[in-house]
Amino acid sequence: MSFTFLPPGDAFMPTMTERFAEAEKIEDRAERWTAQAEIALDTGDMYLVGLVLFKAIQEFGVDAFAAHSGESHARLQRLWMPGMVGSVDHAKSLYVHLGVSLPVDRYYAARLESMPVDGVVVH
Repeated sequence: MSFTFLPPGDAFMPTMTERFAEAEKIEDRAERWTAQAEIALDTGDMYLVGLVLFKAIQEFGVDAFAAHSGESHARLQRLWMPGMVGSVDHAKSLYVHLGVSLPVDRYYAARLESMPVDGVVVH
């Protein structure tokens, strides 16, 4: 059993569908893709992550994105299919080519910054 705690004063928690609808209204492509990527990655559903990537890449232009990212054209055309995006790391690397910068959760950012790793920047 899980509980959702709402901040004081909030009457309801928007559903994923409502969050996507709000994100779709964002005019700037990179901001819209970032908002949708965060929603998709929050769900942990790789099918949804692939679908959001597929939609963004279609808007970017498949041929241009294939040339920019080095991914095969055929693979990009099938991103929405289950299993085509193998991991969250693969998805994040594709988002980077779209100009999307996904922030690291503050808890994990603090833990990463405390580790002795050279040349790593946490956003």
